[in-house]
Amino acid sequence: MKNALKLILFAFMAVAFSACSDSDDYNPDTAVTPYEPVPGRRMVSQVKTTNTIDGRSYSWEHNFSYDAQGRIKEINSNIVHYRPVSFENRMLFYKCYITSKANYYFEGKSFCVEYSISKEYPDYPSWNGVESGRDRGRFNSNGTLAKMGSMDFQYSATQLQSAYSDGGYIYKPVRDSFGNVTGYAVLGMMNTESDTIVLDRSKDFLYSGIRNKTNFDFSGYFGYWGVEKGLMTLATEYYAPYQLTAFGMLGATSSYLPLRMIVRDSKGNVVNDANGNSYHNGMWEFDEKECPVSFVDGSGRKTEIKYVN
Repeated sequence: MKNALKLILFAFMAVAFSACSDSDDYNPDTAVTPYEPVPGRRMVSQVKTTNTIDGRSYSWEHNFSYDAQGRIKEINSNIVHYRPVSFENRMLFYKCYITSKANYYFEGKSFCVEYSISKEYPDYPSWNGVESGRDRGRFNSNGTLAKMGSMDFQYSATQLQSAYSDGGYIYKPVRDSFGNVTGYAVLGMMNTESDTIVLDRSKDFLYSGIRNKTNFDFSGYFGYWGVEKGLMTLATEYYAPYQLTAFGMLGATSSYLPLRMIVRDSKGNVVNDANGNSYHNGMWEFDEKECPVSFVDGSGRKTEIKYVN
């Protein structure tokens, strides 16, 4: 009898941890969900960010596909990165090619993302590896995520106020008077009346007066919100295994395009520009439809943008 119960339990667990959509009939084009992308926006098909640090070339390329309702359906990413290794009081950097894929599933208020990540080190094949996973979430009736993976979200209307992680940290996006996310703060939950500020990046970014006409929130992609890092330790600026903030799943996005930023060194210290200013200017370029095609931020990183139409 006990063995029979064990078999039933294992069978249940196999179903519980199976693919995001247990139905072979799942159709992304007809799936119903409270989440809806902002209508009338031009759809981004690709963003590619490049940067050069100490002669090493980094790149983050992300390709997007959508369902018939304009919701993100799949992301395919190709990344060139470097792994730092300390050796005999020296820091060595080993090139790494990363490919990743994320698939999105909408089923009523239920939400799920499946992702896979492959890393290839040309100089050290023994470091190569593949990992995969899935995170499940739940939408509120207004189309914002109430929960995703290990995080719970708190809103004022559709504006994200706080994200609570199982690790005891609170991520709080900070906005200007126009609703643009200027950065975030990380607080440690304490057994006292107030929480302790662990990291403060709340005023690191300033905005232009140019409205964002795309379906893609660049402040989310650039890492201004901080939430993606709290959700997944794999996430960095310009790369998260899947994007939530950039596609508005965490509520109201930034209405305008970012322009200026505080640049920090590897230790987090502020680096002033040649004129002694802590905020460094960026530069946007636009096409004939007044949509951005490239942005060079204050640190020199360049992002190029392509569109579905």
